[in-house]
Amino acid sequence: MELVITFWPYYLGILFLSLTFGFAAQYSAFCPVGGLRDWVNQYQFSRLATYFGAIAVALFLTSLGEGLGLFDLSQTMPPYRTAEFAWGRYVVGGFIFGFGMVLAAGCGMRNLVRLGQGSIKALWLVVLIALMAYLMTKTDFYANWVMPLIAPLSVNFNNSGSQDIASLLFGKTEQLATLRAMLGASIGAILFILLLKSSAFKQRQPLITAVVIGGVIASAYILTGGSYSAYMLEETSFVDTPPAGLGVQSFTFAAPMGDLVHWSLQPQWALLSFGVVAVLGMIVGSAISAIIKGQFKIEGFSSKKDFVVSSLGALLVGFGAVLAMGCSIGHGLSGTATLALGSFVALAAILGGAYFGIRMEKYLS
Repeated sequence: MELVITFWPYYLGILFLSLTFGFAAQYSAFCPVGGLRDWVNQYQFSRLATYFGAIAVALFLTSLGEGLGLFDLSQTMPPYRTAEFAWGRYVVGGFIFGFGMVLAAGCGMRNLVRLGQGSIKALWLVVLIALMAYLMTKTDFYANWVMPLIAPLSVNFNNSGSQDIASLLFGKTEQLATLRAMLGASIGAILFILLLKSSAFKQRQPLITAVVIGGVIASAYILTGGSYSAYMLEETSFVDTPPAGLGVQSFTFAAPMGDLVHWSLQPQWALLSFGVVAVLGMIVGSAISAIIKGQFKIEGFSSKKDFVVSSLGALLVGFGAVLAMGCSIGHGLSGTATLALGSFVALAAILGGAYFGIRMEKYLS
C-alpha cells in the first residue's frame, strides 16, 4: 500500500492510458492481423491502414518528444536500441508470433480486447499466452532450451553503439539527437501523408483511432521517461521494496501477461508493474466500450477443432513474442517509434508470418 500512496500518479497514469487504449481498440475493432486478413481476403484496407496510421503517429510524436528532451529512449524496457542486433530472434520469433496470432484469431492485445467483450474463448487464450510468456521469462526454459539455438544468430553494431536507424546512418555525432528526431518525425509524417491518399483511411474512425492509439504510445514514454519518472527513481531510495519494472517503456503485451501470472502467484504491490496494470486496464477499457456499444456478449469456441487450433496459436503467440522481444504492439508501435532497426525487422517478420497463416487458413479450418 505504501507504493500506491507514494506513486499513485504513476499507477493512475498507466491505468488511464491503458483504459484509453482498450476503449479505442474495442470501439474501432483495431486489430493488426484482422486488418491484414481484410486486405488479403477482401481487399479492404481500412483496418490495416489504421494500424499503420497508429505507427506513423507514434513515430512522429515519440521522435518529437525525444527531440524536445521530454525523455531519453537510449535505455528502454525492452531495450529496443541495444547495440546487439539479435536478427535471429526478430525474424524467427516474429514469424512464429505472426503465424500464431492468425490461429489464435488475434494477438495478445486483440484477445485482451475480446476478453473485455465477454469472450470465454479469449479468456482461455489469454491464459495460455500468459503461461507461455511466464515459462519463457520466469523459468530456465528459454536459457536452457531456446537460447543455445538462437544466440549465434546475432551481430553487434559496436561502431554505432546502437541499432536505431539514425545511429546506423549518421554514426556517433554530436548532432545525433537532432538528426534522430528529424528522421523519425519525417518518416512518421510521410507515412501518415501517404496513408491519407487512401480513401479507406480518410474516414473519421480510422483517423481518430490512429491518432489516439499512436498518442497513447508516445504518452507512455513521457510518463515513464519524463521528469516524473526521475522523481520516482529518487523516491525509491526511501521505499523498503521499490516497485518492479521501473524504466522508460511503452505498451507491449505478451511478456507483461507473464508478469501478471507472476504477480498472481505472489500478489504484492511491488510487483504491480507498468505491464501488469496495462494488461488489466486494456480489459476494463474494452469492457466499457463493449457495454456502451451493446457488444458485450458471452461467447465460446465454435468447435473442438477451433479449441485445438486456437490453443496452439495462443502458445505460439506467447512463445514467439518473448523470443522476438516484442509483439505486433511492442515492436509494431512502441519499438518502431524508437527507430530501432530490430523492431522494423520483427514487424516485417510478424506480417510475413501472419500472411503465411492467412494463406494456410483454408487447410486448417
